[in-house]
Amino acid sequence: MNRVAKVIWNELVPISPVFSTADVMKRTGMTLPNTSRDLRNLQAHGVVTRIRRGLWAVLNHPDFSPYAAVPHLFTDSKSGYVSLLSALNLHGMIEQIPNVVHIVTTSQRPALKTPVATYAFFRIENVLFGGFKAYRRTGNFDIATAEKALFDTLYFSARKGRRFAFLPEVGLPAGFSSREVERWIARIGHAPLRTAVQRRWARLAHRAAWSDEAERRSAELRSGKIKPVPAAKVRAGARARLQ
Repeated sequence: MNRVAKVIWNELVPISPVFSTADVMKRTGMTLPNTSRDLRNLQAHGVVTRIRRGLWAVLNHPDFSPYAAVPHLFTDSKSGYVSLLSALNLHGMIEQIPNVVHIVTTSQRPALKTPVATYAFFRIENVLFGGFKAYRRTGNFDIATAEKALFDTLYFSARKGRRFAFLPEVGLPAGFSSREVERWIARIGHAPLRTAVQRRWARLAHRAAWSDEAERRSAELRSGKIKPVPAAKVRAGARARLQ
């Protein structure tokens, strides 16, 4: 095993399955040409995969996913977090799996296509940047909370271009804080946009509440806790209301 491979397996992968050429150079003391050559050799043998220039990953590592590369896509002081449909899916709020990874950031960036995923960046104003934490399973990328992911989606659906205007069915998980969503809405400075987002949130919250109540009633019926109303009584009640 050459020096580059030893550094990858013994020093870098235990931290993250995604690493840069600079990370390898720093730990081996090798020059850029030699480090790049050895990394290409490892790629030729299927050991590592080049995500983009200067960024590599060990795809068969249990901690690797396309999301693990997100922190490494930012080389300056700016950062971003997984949100929108990607975060809603990871939180179990929608069943649809988006075909791109959605990232919210404060800088304008074009979409990035890589061998592991396509990353789409959505610029948000500084005052609305936040509401994220380390992913609960691996902690190697930041993800919006359930409330912030939903807010971000409603926010971009109301802005010019109306992205995410047609959402799949959204379920609100246990412990979901409506007040947290409303606190983020209150931070929107532009009044017409704030009103538009508030209206979208009100409609979605109403649908979610109706869906939860219907599911609760259905579960009670299945468990026998409540008895279904006989059809004859339903018809009799309807006739009485009409008289």
